[in-house]
Amino acid sequence: MKTLFSIVWGQVSDILRHRIQALADFKRMNSEGDSLALLAALWDQAFNFQSQKDQAQALQEAVKRFYLISQGRNESCQVYMDRYENGMQVIKHIGGKLPVYTSLVDVDLKTRGLDRDTATADEIEESEKSATERQLAMGYILGCDRVRYGKLIEDLENRDQVFPKNPI
Repeated sequence: MKTLFSIVWGQVSDILRHRIQALADFKRMNSEGDSLALLAALWDQAFNFQSQKDQAQALQEAVKRFYLISQGRNESCQVYMDRYENGMQVIKHIGGKLPVYTSLVDVDLKTRGLDRDTATADEIEESEKSATERQLAMGYILGCDRVRYGKLIEDLENRDQVFPKNPI
């Protein structure tokens, strides 16, 4: 673990090194060669937008980067998924979340035989979670490499013409 600590520490830029050394836990981390604590500190410093930028600006930039994530031509699905999930984690780390679209929540409620006026708060929350998952899944699919998965995306688009996406 100490060797890993040394290797990682050797790759850190001077500016980031100074920030990490200023942490209260750095002396312990360094003396014990605690590579997990070092990696956690690097993660925190790398995504600590609040101290570097206005939070609204940081969130806007993170959301914009998230929506621009797409699978590279030679990139595996797992690597793409990791980048996609990491983009979402950055948004959460800054204190944000993607919007939950009311129309998707209403469609989910409708498929459960409910509507917004009669549904309980728990039922609406469940539909919001479902709508968010659907939205994230569709974002992932639409960001897939079109050379490899273009037919799948086209079939999904055509499916909506046969089976309307909004049953309301």
